[in-house]
Amino acid sequence: MDENKTLALEMMKELKANSKRWFISFLVVLILWFTTIGIFIWYINQPIEETTYTQSADTDGDNSSIDQSIGE
Repeated sequence: MDENKTLALEMMKELKANSKRWFISFLVVLILWFTTIGIFIWYINQPIEETTYTQSADTDGDNSSIDQSIGE
């Protein structure tokens, strides 16, 4: 009878240790998942750099000039 109790206690300790490991692993994966989502949302909300092109035309009689400038 003593042997059965010892074996049962040993199995319970092992089960408790495994359950704790699985729970910690689950928390780590959950934290990494939320971190990934947070980084993705941050990346999507970054300002987009746009390049604008302006063109002005100036006509004075016979002389016709077009000034093109590129701005950021």
